[in-house]
Amino acid sequence: MRTLSWDDIEDILAGATILGCGGGGELAEGREQMRRAYDAGHQVRLVAADELSAEALVSCPYGVGAMLVGDEAAYGGRPFADEHPGVLAVRALAEHLGSDFAALICGELGGTSIADAFYPAAMLGLPIVDADPVGRAVPELEHSLFYVHGVPIAPQAVVNEIGDTVLITRVADDLRAEALVRALSVASRNLVWVADHARAWGELRGAAVLGSIGASLAVGAAWRQARAGGADVPSAVAAAAHGAVVFRGRLESQVTADADGFTVGDTRIAGRGDDDGAAYRIWFKNENLMAWRDDVPDVMCPDLICVLDEATGAVVTNPFATGGAGVAVVGLPAPPQWRTAKGIATLGPRHFGFDVEFVPLEERVSARTGS
Repeated sequence: MRTLSWDDIEDILAGATILGCGGGGELAEGREQMRRAYDAGHQVRLVAADELSAEALVSCPYGVGAMLVGDEAAYGGRPFADEHPGVLAVRALAEHLGSDFAALICGELGGTSIADAFYPAAMLGLPIVDADPVGRAVPELEHSLFYVHGVPIAPQAVVNEIGDTVLITRVADDLRAEALVRALSVASRNLVWVADHARAWGELRGAAVLGSIGASLAVGAAWRQARAGGADVPSAVAAAAHGAVVFRGRLESQVTADADGFTVGDTRIAGRGDDDGAAYRIWFKNENLMAWRDDVPDVMCPDLICVLDEATGAVVTNPFATGGAGVAVVGLPAPPQWRTAKGIATLGPRHFGFDVEFVPLEERVSARTGS
């Protein structure tokens, strides 16, 4: 077990923001949340998958909502809860079960998503497992390898900012859980926190992406070092995560809409340099999920589509892209568990309504470069 220093936290948050594919929350928000915990004397302990006993009870805390949060008027002037809703959700689920948790596991990767698990872990004195059930950020609850492997999601504790707490003791499946929790989110200015998948680690381990927190740290360290050394940040990130820079250009526009508790839209990029004259489009539903080069499908879910500012190296998250900025699109391969038939059916193009066969990133890159 390893106690994470503040420098470790910074690198993990940065790497997870990149792996969040434009979603998963803002790096600044995750940093601010974790800074509060560390300033108060709390720390995060990271436990490796093989250090945790198969019988250890683990829970998965995360946030659910759109990238754009609604007005506080939705709460009618009621005061916010004294404790963070993520902490309240973990505590409510433990009380419902009548058993304390031995560890927590992140629900996904992302600048805020990591903090949504790290913060309650720090405040409750619980370790975080070096794993998660996604290996990136995703828009819907069923977009989880726990779902792919048939691990039940219920019971669930759902808490909003004013402390309203809902326990879902039984639910038909993860798609119904998504519908119910999303409805609670919409009623709570597009933001709630959840704790679920309360299972023995032996039940969760085979469905998890092991080492994903360590991978986030490595990507974040490569990102930091490239920025400090004046190196090409997109190339450094691609190398650290075994991917490729697939497009460079000028960000022309980003059009967004709030749709049923999601932030949905398109990002359009005009090519320059080696990509001069080409056009790139990215479709996102909170996270970047589909990309086209000159209207031909390019990188696609479950593979990762990440956008970085070429001048500063900053991660471009949705829906905050700035028109006119020079950007690079980095494609990264999804964890192999997602490239199974059920994984692609769950998080592939057809799930989102695109009549496109999934083609792995490396095949797209090879076909374009001839390598």
